[in-house]
Amino acid sequence: MDLIRPHRPSHRLVRCGNTAKRLRILGCLLAGALSAGYAQGSTVTYTGTLSGDDQVQQYAFTTLTATSVDFSTDSYGGGTANGTTTPSGGFVPVISVFNASSGLLIASDGADGICSGAMSADSVTNICDDANLNLSLGSGSYIVAVSEFFNVPVGPNLSNGFLEQGQGNFTGQTCGTTGAFYETDLANCVQRTGNFTLDIATVPEPSDLWFALPLAAAVLLRRHAAK
Repeated sequence: MDLIRPHRPSHRLVRCGNTAKRLRILGCLLAGALSAGYAQGSTVTYTGTLSGDDQVQQYAFTTLTATSVDFSTDSYGGGTANGTTTPSGGFVPVISVFNASSGLLIASDGADGICSGAMSADSVTNICDDANLNLSLGSGSYIVAVSEFFNVPVGPNLSNGFLEQGQGNFTGQTCGTTGAFYETDLANCVQRTGNFTLDIATVPEPSDLWFALPLAAAVLLRRHAAK
């Protein structure tokens, strides 16, 4: 799935007359580039349900250019993102991002209980345990994985698996009971659900736009001077 696609120009027209001065030409060039939507991004939302504590859900994605990517869940405390409303009550998530060629980049869990940004506190535990991660990624293929704390990646590659993989419902075992999705960190042995929501929001890096503008401006000015 391509998260960054070419953007269609806006219907808004920026007119630069033939008699424009050089500064007006530069201003028109900049306005036209911005109105074309170079700074736009996209958001993709995934929802699902883990069948047990040691299950790992993976999603592959591709960035077409240098991109700032926000990965976040809102299934622990609940919330609305990208038009999708998610109830609270989900397990404590771990977000892990892998480069398809070089392996594990980083993993982040929500097990610190601190509310930040748009996070919501769960109505039962009164803490925030959703995960959030921001990365600047180059163009390429990646895999993001969602798992339950503390089923973290072993690394350095996806093929090395996850710490609790094959251990079944390890949270129930930790709490001395049966069943899955017990919180084992801050809200000790409160049972959650296997539901999760993962949001991936992307914004193309502005460097491509700013490096392209001087070259385009020089060409335009040269043509104008020749007339």
